[in-house]
Amino acid sequence: MSIRFVAVLLAALALQARAADAALVPSADGQELLDAANGRAWSRCVEGMRWDGRSCQGKPALFTHAEALAMARARSEAEGRAWRVPRVPELRHFGDRLAHAPAALAPAGPAGWHWTSSARIDSEAANPYAYRNVQRGATGTPIDQLRVQVGWAVDPRNGEARGDMPRRERLPLRLVRGLAP
Repeated sequence: MSIRFVAVLLAALALQARAADAALVPSADGQELLDAANGRAWSRCVEGMRWDGRSCQGKPALFTHAEALAMARARSEAEGRAWRVPRVPELRHFGDRLAHAPAALAPAGPAGWHWTSSARIDSEAANPYAYRNVQRGATGTPIDQLRVQVGWAVDPRNGEARGDMPRRERLPLRLVRGLAP
């Protein structure tokens, strides 16, 4: 065997291993997409829709941020599995995997923003001479503030994320859970 043949063979095996790691696999009932490389199971369809064996049927349900969190809790209690609203990096990564998956495996969901559970935290420099900062004992170090009126949303089709989505906005929701060991 030549060194070049061995190098090409090793490169092909590495590419095949990466493709296997990147693969989403449908669950036995088809309702979930399993991501073994990251240890997650995703709802194949957004909430309000159901997989019929060929595509997602029904109308996507739209939720405020609080309703999305409540839906995850309700589904967890109903199914006995720990469903949750995904974080920004998870939903971005899942959207990227969907973009590279066969259309039959990952049917198109609703376009646009989807809720995440990531919180918006802003940092601002504290002005040590401002009266409110003097009262709090703040110095010139940054002050972290949790923004409770806005949340993070992701467009899974292009991976774009925004942290200024009003939590009262009604958006689609795709839940995720950890794979059982």
